[in-house]
Amino acid sequence: MPESLVTDLHLYPIKSCRGTRVEQATLAETGLEGDRMFQVVAPDSTPLTQRQQPAMATIRPTLIDGGLFIEAEGATSIEVERPIVNNVTATSLIGVPVEAADAGDEAARWFSDLLGEDCRLVGLTDDSDAHLPFGDIKVPLSWADAAQVLVANTASLDWLVERAAEPFTMSRFRPNITVDAGHAWVEDTWSEFTVGSATARMPLPWPRCAIPQIDQTTGERHPEPARVLKAHRWCSSVTGADPMVQAMLTGNALFGVACSLGPVGSRIGVGDEVIVSATAEPILAAPS
Repeated sequence: MPESLVTDLHLYPIKSCRGTRVEQATLAETGLEGDRMFQVVAPDSTPLTQRQQPAMATIRPTLIDGGLFIEAEGATSIEVERPIVNNVTATSLIGVPVEAADAGDEAARWFSDLLGEDCRLVGLTDDSDAHLPFGDIKVPLSWADAAQVLVANTASLDWLVERAAEPFTMSRFRPNITVDAGHAWVEDTWSEFTVGSATARMPLPWPRCAIPQIDQTTGERHPEPARVLKAHRWCSSVTGADPMVQAMLTGNALFGVACSLGPVGSRIGVGDEVIVSATAEPILAAPS
């Protein structure tokens, strides 16, 4: 019996909107194909997320041929074609200006009415270039925060829930790949691993913002898991790491492992084995 298996795969076609469960996913240059290819932006072209608009958790986008089918409680569903010609400049969450394509006035009205503020939907095209400058390496991104793919372990979730003041599910952490690794926090030690036919690059424990406090069905905000993360998964200092990594992780709670996966065209499916080929001391020691 394999030690670790993929138990769930999720795409998030629109950044900060609800995820879509899939049985298989293909790797693109920016991560999982179809993941975070659209984002909602304010009039100044900066991204709107559940940090400012928790109701975005209730918006349900689904990938269809040529674009998206989008629905939400109390709203008429719409279909949006994926635009192919860049005509706007929008900013990624890490502040990188990206040439992108506006998805049209109908989509803008739909999101503006639902969220109660002026906003527009923008999409990445084949000519867009969103990236993370990681030292001398340029990491291609979708509209994801600063990592291509997030991997999370159900055993670590269970560990937190047992010690939390209220229950919560893995959906709060919005991982792309959920694995059952058998033991809590073992994923923090993975320095090299494969998932399906893909190989991980630069795995890194991931800092968590306030979004995991938002119920991904109702959009309601809760105290957990912020409290249990602060009590047991707080990273107060990082030593011996790249200065950028130190700045990202210090003063944050960590959950899940972010990484790049390759090569392009590799496929990952629910039920695939996770094979760990190298380990290292974790940046944050597992709680006792």
